[in-house]
Amino acid sequence: MQRTGDETKRVTDVELLGYAQPCVVHPGGTVDVKVSCAGPEFTAEVIRLGPDARPVPEMSLGRFPGRRQDLVGGSYFIAELGAEVPGPAGHTVTLWFRPALLAGPQCLIAGLSAGGGWELGIGEDRRVGAVRLDGDGQHVGRRVSAGPELDTGRWYFAAARWDTSGGVSLLVLPRPPGGAFKIFSARQPGAEPHDVGGPVPAARTISVAAAVTGRNVRRCFNGKIDTPRLFDGARSDADLAALAADAPAAGIRGLRHEWRFTPGAALPPHRVRDTGPGRCDGTLVNAPMLGVPGRNWTPGTESFLVRPDEYAAATFHEDDLSDAGWETSLSFTVPPEWRSGAYGVRLRAGGDGEDVVPVIVSAAGSRRPGGPAAAVLLPTFSYLAYANEHASWEHPISSTRDASALPVTERDRFMAGQRLLSLYDRHPDGTGCCLSSWRRPVLNMRPGYHLPLIRGPHQFSADLELLHWLESRQVEVDVITDDDLHTRGADALAPYRVVLTGSHPEYTSTQMLDALDGYMSSGGRLMYLGGNGFYWVTTAPEDDPYLIEVRRGQAGTRVWESEPGEWHQAMTGERGGLWRHRGRPPQSLTGVGFTAQGFDVSLPYRVVADPADERAGFILDGIDPGRPVGGGGSVLGGPAGFEIDRADAALGTPPHAVVVASAGGFSHAYQGAVEDVTTADSRQGGPDSDLVRSDVVFFETGAGGAVFSVGSIAWCGALRAGGAETPVGRMTWNVLHRFLDEAPFTAPQRDRSQHEQPLI
Repeated sequence: MQRTGDETKRVTDVELLGYAQPCVVHPGGTVDVKVSCAGPEFTAEVIRLGPDARPVPEMSLGRFPGRRQDLVGGSYFIAELGAEVPGPAGHTVTLWFRPALLAGPQCLIAGLSAGGGWELGIGEDRRVGAVRLDGDGQHVGRRVSAGPELDTGRWYFAAARWDTSGGVSLLVLPRPPGGAFKIFSARQPGAEPHDVGGPVPAARTISVAAAVTGRNVRRCFNGKIDTPRLFDGARSDADLAALAADAPAAGIRGLRHEWRFTPGAALPPHRVRDTGPGRCDGTLVNAPMLGVPGRNWTPGTESFLVRPDEYAAATFHEDDLSDAGWETSLSFTVPPEWRSGAYGVRLRAGGDGEDVVPVIVSAAGSRRPGGPAAAVLLPTFSYLAYANEHASWEHPISSTRDASALPVTERDRFMAGQRLLSLYDRHPDGTGCCLSSWRRPVLNMRPGYHLPLIRGPHQFSADLELLHWLESRQVEVDVITDDDLHTRGADALAPYRVVLTGSHPEYTSTQMLDALDGYMSSGGRLMYLGGNGFYWVTTAPEDDPYLIEVRRGQAGTRVWESEPGEWHQAMTGERGGLWRHRGRPPQSLTGVGFTAQGFDVSLPYRVVADPADERAGFILDGIDPGRPVGGGGSVLGGPAGFEIDRADAALGTPPHAVVVASAGGFSHAYQGAVEDVTTADSRQGGPDSDLVRSDVVFFETGAGGAVFSVGSIAWCGALRAGGAETPVGRMTWNVLHRFLDEAPFTAPQRDRSQHEQPLI
């Protein structure tokens, strides 16, 4: 991030960079590609991301002029006014705010027009002040300060009264702990009018949490702002005293505009209703956090659904970025005859300048009669949760890794330096990032990307290895995505006899779990080929398919946790956190659930099922049960590792499930999941805890369906090694071949329990 004066701007210092909207497209759909190019021109072509990344015939898109496009971050609220402010008798502005970071000038609220305007904000002296603005949003004239030196984490009431001659008087009061103000006299230093160098121009635009002129976003605020209001005229001391004491604003003469940021209003996402008589609804830009306690929050209240009047605040950050806002550089339409799968727009400029922008062509809703009976469900919600993640190498959580030795690339450093945040990263004030968007570059969603922490592929690049293995096996599959599952439900899965997951489907919505439950109850067959899946409650707004939200709650393996009162998803009101704590543990869906993570080495499995067992024997065809099931792998060198799952009847693993293979003996780098630890002790590592293991599980679901789960993120990276299929690949093929067969599976009866392999 670079600061130009008081303006926050992130300048793209790579030669070539792009992103696509949408990232997931269906045949016949149009893709807009946004490109920043430092050179005079670039070329573009569409390639299919197979093992040889071959171009798609007749999809050389041509040459395009290059231009640099900047990343301008910072969240704010903006409203276009229907009438000029101030009126003939001046105006008054009030709000509540809670600073989270006091570093440099920050705007609380500003009124702007072509001729200039005014601003109420925080100065270098950590006090609230008022100042005139020029037409570019820069400070001009004399700044007037008032009130105490501010503290972070404390609520303040601020008011500014402007008269038509250029005089301004200020009132700044800290909110008493545990309650509202009593009625008081508004007289204090700063309450008398002070000259700021002339009258302020009439404002046509109101911005909150930043001073905004076009693409210039200046002096972004870090913290919460609650209920900004504008009044006609310079309101009296008694009026300000009443407002500070939380008297209803409707009883104060001259109220024109009032904006409350409470989620759930009957407006589209990112829009805020003006509840004042002025009726100028506004827009939230770059997705500030909603559903957060306001200045009048009652401790113990958990959700805005219970007391919406206590959740009228929004949390703003200088590095929020949900929409880079780049201009479209090129567009193309996906031909209807294209196969579904992973594609890329390969951009090239100059000598070595190259970027491959991924585009997933989904078959959902367009499967042809007689098409593939199997589909790969790519976990796009999880791709988005990890988008541009850099916390794992900036602040490694494993003591076995030397951060200075991790293979961090220039692209990794760009993600960190430009404050492109994932749901694992933190804002400058230390709070966790809970929203992630596709409307920006996502640099770790690239073919061949290696996560520095594990020195291997992760998420999209890891799932490409699954697609490559299927291609090497000449298995035709359709590709669908989490986005399809969330919006289309079980209809997205219904055409397929078999659905294979990607390597790490960690982030799941209610709609997605319901769809999977419906698919399996109707006889569908699921191959869960990953680890730590179906773990975090995730939501996405109906009207914005580019955004997801996750609240971490106060449990689960996490890098940050939600503050009290912020455990519920602002988009839906449902409680966030782990699905396990919502009564839907992963074991009840797939038979296994998250149990440990580590970053030193992945291990082979040992077969524990009887190859002669009539239920599980097909899984072990061609596999020597006396030898380890391994053979190498691109994720820490084996099939069981990074993040692993176990079977557990107490958490929902079906009693008739068969544990086919298991991996144990992990090092102390693998520590048991914190949600399993009720009392801390020193025996939670791999050598000590029986819970630290990875189980491969099979079970029938009824209606002819079945589930095969591998319980490891590293599995897909071990399907092939050195160009040859491994025992891991052979086992996966055995299952896929049988799951594609129309012959139904039959769940064992209770009197056949002697054939069941006991859960470990």
